[in-house]
Amino acid sequence: MTRRLIAAMTALVAIVALALAIPLSIIVNTDERDAFVAQLEIDTLTTASLLSSRPSNQWQSQVEVVAARTGARVVVVDLERQLIADSDRTDTDRMFDRVEIDQALRGLLASNARFSQTLDLTLRYVAAPVVQDEKVVAAVRLSIPDSEVVELVNQTRWSLAGFVGAVVVSAALLAWILAYSIATPLRRVAEVADDLADNLDHRAREDDGPIEVRSVARALNRTAARLSTLIRRQERVAEDASHHLRTPLTGVRLRVEAIEDLAPTPQLRAEASAAIVEIDRLTRRIEQILALARSDAGSDLGRVDLCEVVRQRVAALQPQAQEAHVRIEVNLPSDTVLVLAGESAAARVLDELLGNAMAYAASVMVVTVTVDGEFAQITVADDGPGISADEFESIFERFARGVDAAAGGSGLGLALVRETARSVGGDAWAQQGDLGGLAVTTRWPLLP
Repeated sequence: MTRRLIAAMTALVAIVALALAIPLSIIVNTDERDAFVAQLEIDTLTTASLLSSRPSNQWQSQVEVVAARTGARVVVVDLERQLIADSDRTDTDRMFDRVEIDQALRGLLASNARFSQTLDLTLRYVAAPVVQDEKVVAAVRLSIPDSEVVELVNQTRWSLAGFVGAVVVSAALLAWILAYSIATPLRRVAEVADDLADNLDHRAREDDGPIEVRSVARALNRTAARLSTLIRRQERVAEDASHHLRTPLTGVRLRVEAIEDLAPTPQLRAEASAAIVEIDRLTRRIEQILALARSDAGSDLGRVDLCEVVRQRVAALQPQAQEAHVRIEVNLPSDTVLVLAGESAAARVLDELLGNAMAYAASVMVVTVTVDGEFAQITVADDGPGISADEFESIFERFARGVDAAAGGSGLGLALVRETARSVGGDAWAQQGDLGGLAVTTRWPLLP
């Protein structure tokens, strides 16, 4: 925004300055030429007047004085077109027949420009009659190369161009100051907004920048405060639910186990055993729902080493895998892979992925950790029956289960996987694996 604002203001000022400078340059060009010619005419008439008041034997010294003062060449020609005085001190014993001299000897003021074959340049000249006793006795001419007139006009043009350039530079500097005064507070507000995903207690300054930016900061702070209140309330609800649901379930399970131990008949013991299984399913479902609530809150973000999490969770699953005759292969990079995740989010997600794969794997599971750009990926694949491509997206919906899903599931596991990954800026997806079954990949943002 800063660059665009500076460019826009500078371009606007430049356009306005040029729109004024171009006609002004034309006017200056004309005025400078007119003023130069007018001054040359005045100098010529003044010289003619001075010569009229002096005898002819003093004219040579007089024209030299005028030439030194005006920078022009001054010549005096008598009625016979004989050169009698020249500021350049050329040979005066020669004819000097020029059109302007003829006009001046007739009593007229001649002013024009013409190309001089002798000097091979364009001359700007003015010729006037020298009058004594009310008679024209001679003609005086002041001439100067027209290039000097052009040079004078160009100097004025360059001065005007320099002024326009200074105006544009000043406008750019002013635009930079103005843009900086607006963009800097706005950038600070943007940084706070970006940081709110990790720290809802962060607040923007409400006394910094223009009134519009301060208004945005106040609105952002109000929104952050409301979100913080809602999330903390949701966290408290999850904690209360965890306590008030798990404790009674634990008590019920203990009583059912006691019934199973004391049951007088095999049928009653079987019913008690089935009840324990259902209680465990209910407990797991409650844990998954609470985990989803925590992932929605996006709390407890920190540094997690994915490789270490994979090692720990695979080691915890090995007894179950050996009992089911399923081999678990692990492919890890040599370096530590630190990602942004909740303290237990990665472990919870990996448990869901491993548990899902274990339920369908025939003989092998493969867990792979890779780094792709700014993200790390965990892929868990199995050699089970897999699912159709139409179900790759729907299995991540809450309470959704595949067509051939194993009995006893809740339909919350993969939903928990995706929502936990997305809560920290990652994602999850499913695809056909190299082993023939399903492969689920989760993506996590790397820490610098």
